[in-house]
Amino acid sequence: MAVRRRVTSASTVADAVEAWLVHLGAAKPSPATLAGYRRDLRGVAARLAVLEGLVGADSDGQPPHDAPSGVRIAELDRQALVAAFASWASDHAAASVRRAHSAWSSFFDYLVAEGVVDGNPMAAVPKPKTPSTLPRSIRTPGAVSRLFEAARQPDPRARDPWPARDLALIATFCVTGIREAEASNLVVGSLAGETGARRLEVRGKGAKVRPIPIDPVLERVLEGYMVERAARFPRHDLDHPTTPLFVDVRGRKLSVDQIRYLVEKLYVRAGIRAQVPAGALVHALRHTFATSALEAGADVVELQELLGHASLETTRRYLSATAQGLRHVIAAHPSQAALREASAE
Repeated sequence: MAVRRRVTSASTVADAVEAWLVHLGAAKPSPATLAGYRRDLRGVAARLAVLEGLVGADSDGQPPHDAPSGVRIAELDRQALVAAFASWASDHAAASVRRAHSAWSSFFDYLVAEGVVDGNPMAAVPKPKTPSTLPRSIRTPGAVSRLFEAARQPDPRARDPWPARDLALIATFCVTGIREAEASNLVVGSLAGETGARRLEVRGKGAKVRPIPIDPVLERVLEGYMVERAARFPRHDLDHPTTPLFVDVRGRKLSVDQIRYLVEKLYVRAGIRAQVPAGALVHALRHTFATSALEAGADVVELQELLGHASLETTRRYLSATAQGLRHVIAAHPSQAALREASAE
C-alpha cells in the first residue's frame, strides 16, 4: 500500500506527484485517469529539467525518463512553466496540451491546499483554445422513429435475428443518452427502483454512477427483451445484479464493437446511414438525445446531470447546436420567403 509523503517546496515533482495521486485515491478514479495524470505531470516536468540544464536531452531531443526527479517544487514558477509547456506543445497535439494543462492546474490546487505554494500559476500559462465544434446529432426528421421501426422487424440478413434485443438497445440509447461503453457495462442490477419509477444506474467516466429515470414505455421494452432472453438462455441468472444486461445471440455480454456493428446495421435498415455525421456512429444518438432534450425545454444543468458531464461547458455546446437547428427552421418558414421577395422588390 502506498504511503503518503509530506510534500514541501523542497520536494521533487516526482515525489509530489505520487503524494497527490495517493490523495486522489480517496475519490477512486480509474487507473487510466491516474496514469494519465502521472504521464502529463512528469512529461512537462522533464521538459523543464532539460531547459534548466538539470539533465541533458537524448539524440532525439527528448529528456531521459527519470528527468522529473531533479525538478523541485520551488522551481515551478510561471516563467519556467511557460517555457516547459512551449516545449511540450512543440511535439504534442493541442488536445494533449490542454489535458496536461488541466492536470497541472489540479496538481497546483492540491499544493495550494497543502500550504506548499501560495498560489496556482497555471492561469498565467497559455493553452490552446478548445475548438468550438458543434455536437454531431442526426437532424433527419423522424430518424428515431425510423430506427425503432427497423429494430422491431427481424433483420432479414441476420442468421439469428433478435428484434426485442435490438429495440431495447437502440431505445436505451435514444431515450437516455448514455455512451456506448456505458451500455456495454450495464448489468441487471443497473435497473433499480420500483415498477413505474425505474431508473438506470449508469457507471460513467471516472467510475462515477449517475441515476437516469426511465419512462414506463422503455421499462416495458426492456422487460419484453428480458422475457425473451430468459427463454433463449434459461441458465442465465437474471436475478443476480452482476449479470450483463445486454448480450449477443450466444448469450455473451455485448462488447462496444458489437454495439457499433448492430447500431450501424440499424442505420442502414432505417435508410438514414448517410445522414449520420462522420465519426459519430453510436455517439450521434447521444448528441441527438441532448439536442432534442433542449429543444423540448430541458434545463442545461439537468442535461449535464443526465449526460454525466464533469463540466457545464461541455453541455453548453448543445445550446449552440439547438440554436443552429432553430435557425434552419426560421429560414425555412414561409414568412421568410415572403420577406425575401419583398426585400428584393
